[in-house]
Amino acid sequence: MLSGSKNKSKTVEDESIRDKSKFVVVGFVVMVIALIGFIVGEIYTSLKLSEQNKLLSSSGNIQQQTDDIVIEIAKLGKDVNNAEYSYIQEIMKFMSPTEFQNYKNSISGMANQFNVQINSLNESESLKLGKLYAINYIEYQFLSTFENLTFLKNKLSETEFKINIVNETVKRENPNSNKIIAQGRIGVYVFPGKEKLLKEKKSVIEQVEKQKNKENEKVSEAKSEEKN
Repeated sequence: MLSGSKNKSKTVEDESIRDKSKFVVVGFVVMVIALIGFIVGEIYTSLKLSEQNKLLSSSGNIQQQTDDIVIEIAKLGKDVNNAEYSYIQEIMKFMSPTEFQNYKNSISGMANQFNVQINSLNESESLKLGKLYAINYIEYQFLSTFENLTFLKNKLSETEFKINIVNETVKRENPNSNKIIAQGRIGVYVFPGKEKLLKEKKSVIEQVEKQKNKENEKVSEAKSEEKN
């Protein structure tokens, strides 16, 4: 009886050991799988972070390149505006057809101001300057003293526009007269498309003039600070 009990207990003990060994094996396998999963996860995460860093780095370069391009475009735009403004300033020295007629009509008033008699005042054939510009001519004949004629010619030249007095001849009215007869042509530079151009470039003119005013203000402030 006693020996049978001992055998039984041994049998039970052996079974429990086997059961525990199963748990150990399963646990080891789970641990190995978990370790492998962890390592794989770390490698995957590392690769993803590397890709993100590369992407962010390349994005930064793209952003920098974009910023540089925008700056260059802005500079180019400013240069273009300044070039256009310089061209417009030159165009402002040309008369439009309306300004030319107003100038021609104003000569009578200026002549009266200096007691100069107008014997004739007529437009003559214009000279084409390329496809866009022209020189319009006003033929005149004045009768006055030499002094008054000088005053009138000075007044005629007091203009912001480009004009020239050409082919002028001066002679005494008669041997006994103190008056002279001046005959010649006034050449006026005219741009028929001036009014249309100024209308189209209004925003450019305003932008450049605004910028120039700011620059002038800064210069004035700097000079004021130097004086103080």
